[in-house]
Parts: sequence; structure tokens; C-alpha cells
Amino acid sequence: MKLIQKYFLRQARTPLLLSLSALSVLALLTQSLSTLDLITQNRQTAATFLYITVLTLPQLFSIIMPLAVFMAMLYALNRLNMDSELVVTKASGFSPWQIASPALRIASYALVVHLLINLFVQPYTFRLMRKALLDVRTDVAARMIQPGEFTSPSSGLTLYASEISPTGLLHDVLIYDERSADTPLTYTALEGQVNSSPEGQTFFTLYNGNASFLTKIGGMDITYFEKTTYDLTEVLAVDPVLRLKTSDRYLHELFAPDPADYAVIRYKHEYLAEGHSRLATPLYNYALVLLALAFLVRGEHQKLGYARRLAIAGALGFTLRLSGFAVASAAEKDISMNAVQYALPIIVSLFAIWYLLHSRRAHTIFRLRKLRKPKVGFSEYSGDTI
Repeated sequence: MKLIQKYFLRQARTPLLLSLSALSVLALLTQSLSTLDLITQNRQTAATFLYITVLTLPQLFSIIMPLAVFMAMLYALNRLNMDSELVVTKASGFSPWQIASPALRIASYALVVHLLINLFVQPYTFRLMRKALLDVRTDVAARMIQPGEFTSPSSGLTLYASEISPTGLLHDVLIYDERSADTPLTYTALEGQVNSSPEGQTFFTLYNGNASFLTKIGGMDITYFEKTTYDLTEVLAVDPVLRLKTSDRYLHELFAPDPADYAVIRYKHEYLAEGHSRLATPLYNYALVLLALAFLVRGEHQKLGYARRLAIAGALGFTLRLSGFAVASAAEKDISMNAVQYALPIIVSLFAIWYLLHSRRAHTIFRLRKLRKPKVGFSEYSGDTI
């Protein structure tokens, strides 16, 4: 029995890895589009894009894992049915639960991994991602200055730099400011650096240059410097504070947030919905696997294939998962829907278990009734022809 169960386990393991990889790549490509726009607009490196993209993988795994397990089970069970291996196993005296044991074992592994991702891995990686995105957004030089182009971050201010090195150092800097002075003020420098302080101040440090302006009598006043600072805080204010979103918080921060946090009252329902969702979504690994078992382990062997069963099971499985997303979204506004997040996969699991346990009895009763049905053309009370 153990050898057969190990064989079934191997048959399901490869489709699981393939489906998980395929769905992950598809989700990753979709997710990376928004990140790509942010990276290109702020002229960040490919390494930054790859780093941020990798940090989104745990949440993607959390979303697609139940579906990947479900698709793998459908494929593996259909293959075992088509090769008549399940028929031989049933004829050898294996019960449906013995046949289902490898699939339920995979569902248990997926549930544990899913729970670990939801409770620990995702919040940790999302905090790192949020910090990386903050660094990208606060890279003032990347957003404000384009190499070889004159840019105007505000009316009356023009900036120019011929080149920006990978370290953020600007070369051949020009600043033309006519906002408040009686005469325009011009700064030129061989090098410059844009920096932001922890307090949110933004300033331009210039090296080896001069500042010049026209005097009232028409002359040119030029001041040379080795280092000077030009304040850009009013031009481009940067919020340096790392603000965590709902998806970035650990479970205890969702169920028992800091009362001093200003967002607690405003996002209280969202916090509860997210926390219950992280605990409830791993249950879909069991619900979907049991749904696949109910359709493909029970019932008679069909020589013409199981396309109809696969179509119905697939439609029900994807509808169930989409319903879970809808319930989680509704729970953000109505806290009573949090109970439904648990009830939905549990009810489906219980119904599938009931069907696996009672299907044989139902088929037996149906067959007995069919055998007892009188033949057409003969009287029910006599053997005479009607």
C-alpha cells in the first residue's frame, strides 16, 4: 500500500511544481509591469527592478498556491484514471481514503507552507520592498534631472547636468533661478549631489563652481566657491517616512494594532479582513484538493475519458477561489463577512468528504432501483404481455 501511495505522490508532485512555476511566471509578469514603469520613470538600474520584483514573489505564491495544487491534482488524478491505475487500485481493495492519502498529504504540505508565507515571509519581504520603493521615490536627482536636458521642476527654476554617474554624482551642473531675486541667479559647478535629510529637507550640494548675477548698474557679480549648498525643499518636498500598508503588517499588528497609530481607526476593518484572510486562505488547499478527489476518485470508470468531470470540477474550483477573493474584499467593509472567509472552504471540504464517504452507497441504491424497475411491455403483476 505504501509503495502505491508513494507512486501516486510522485505522479502529483511534478504537475504541482510545473503548475506553480507557470502560474508564478504569469503573475510575476503581470506584477512587474507596474514596477517597470516606476523604475524607468526614475531611471533606476535593472538590479533594483529585479530586487523589487523578487520581493513580491511571496504574495504571488500565496495567491496562486491553492490553484496550483488544484490544477496539479486534476492532472494527476485524470492521468491515473486514463491509465486505469485507479481502477486496478480500487479492485485491489483500496478504499477511497487510502487512494486520497497522497493528495491530502500534498494539501497538508501546501497548507503549512501557505500559512508560513502569509504570517511571516510576506510581511517581511513587503517591508523590504516598501523600503526599496521609498528609496526609489526619494531619489530626487533621478526624478528631477535628466542628463543632457534642461528641466524645470518649478516655475522660474531651470536645472541641467550633462551626466549622472551610477553613484548619483552630477557633472557640469547649471542652476538658473529667477523666482525671488531682483535679477536671475545662475550657479555653475563641475559636480553636484542632490541629497535628502531625515527631516524631509532636500538640498543641492555644488562643488568647484561659481554663482553669478547682474548688478543694478549692468555689471556681472561672480562669486567662486569650492562647496556650497542650494536649498530645494520648497521645490520638491520628499516624505522620508516609511509608511506600512495593510499587506506589510504582521498578524499581531493586524489584530492588535498600536492605539497610537493614526490609521487604526480609519483602517480597522481592513486590518481585520487582512488578518482573517491570511488565516483562512490556506484552507483552500484542502477544499480544492477534496473537490478534485470527489470528482475523479469516486464514480465509475469511463473509457471515453473524463473531460466532462474535469470541466465541471475546474469551473467549480475557480469559482470557489474567486468567491474567496470576493468575500475577503467584502469583509473590508462588513466585519461579519470574516466568518464567511472560514466557512466557505470548510463547507466545501465537508461536502466533498461526505460525498467521498457516501457516494458508493448512493450508486448502489441507484443500481438496485434500476434493476428492480419492471421491463417495458410486461405487466407489473403478471408475466402476460400488455
